Amino acid sequence: MIFFRKLFFKAVHMSNWTLFFSTSTLILFSSFFMYYVEPETFVSPFEGLWWTMTTVVTVGYGDVFPATVPGKLFAMFLYVIGIGLMTVLIGKVIDTLSVRKRMKEEGRLQITRENHILLINWTNRAQIALNELLESFPDIRAVIIDEVTEKTPFLHERVDFVKGAPAAESTLMQANLLQAKSVMIFSPDDARNSSAADGLTLLIASTLEATAKKHDQNIYTICEVADSKHISAFTHANVEEFITPNDTAAHLAARSMLFNGSSEIIRQLTCNDGHDLYHIPKQSDWTTYRDAKNALAKKGILLVANHQDLSLMSKLDEPIPNDARLFIICDDEAYSRL
Repeated sequence: MIFFRKLFFKAVHMSNWTLFFSTSTLILFSSFFMYYVEPETFVSPFEGLWWTMTTVVTVGYGDVFPATVPGKLFAMFLYVIGIGLMTVLIGKVIDTLSVRKRMKEEGRLQITRENHILLINWTNRAQIALNELLESFPDIRAVIIDEVTEKTPFLHERVDFVKGAPAAESTLMQANLLQAKSVMIFSPDDARNSSAADGLTLLIASTLEATAKKHDQNIYTICEVADSKHISAFTHANVEEFITPNDTAAHLAARSMLFNGSSEIIRQLTCNDGHDLYHIPKQSDWTTYRDAKNALAKKGILLVANHQDLSLMSKLDEPIPNDARLFIICDDEAYSRL
């Protein structure tokens, strides 16, 4: 009894790979051993494997069982050793999965996703943006980076979480920054003022771009800026886009008062409701912007811009560059037909 107890505790303290190898070896050995000892009962090694698995995992089905004394003696040995090893192995597997689940919730796992969206700093605006992304794009994957949140703030199969300082290179690499599709840095809610908020955003953006440059990568970065007066300070950080929610809201409010109904147009373009804004590449049969405009209009689609250039209506006869990023307005059905 003392021997078996020592053996059990030794199995508990084995490494996972050692325990897995020991259990697998015992199962395979038992399968061939029973076939060798009782070939009349166990007509093939697979029959031995079936009996072994039903013995160590369950109480056996009784459809096949040893009939000789050596076979029964080995079965008694398997009851004690095999079931004990299998119990420890299953327990360790469950424990490993529980630990991994806890580490995932706490944001301590290395992210292996690729072509994902990085959302830095968890705020109400970040949650709204993430909901919009997941609803509009069923294939999109996202990773949240936040220093304050203790556990994942958004439970979803397509969303991962990394806890850590976003201005630290190690945190960005844990989130697999170099394989990300784009990065959105949200202005923190807990900053004392807009200068402090934009200062932190600038620090994160600078670290992000420096990390990408060190690895000879280009990361598309979008920053939420609390005060548009600070945008000039971001120019050296190679940030591609800026969002100024306070200025945008004030500007939209003024336009709504002067031109009633304009806010509903903007709302539809910024929500998953009605028509939406998409971008498409240049198609082979389009030479000028006029070609693109006419072809898209026949499908109920409005051509709006190329990259950030909204003046296409004044240059319809100019050729479309090969690297064009054409923005269009249409509904989901029209977009799907493209």
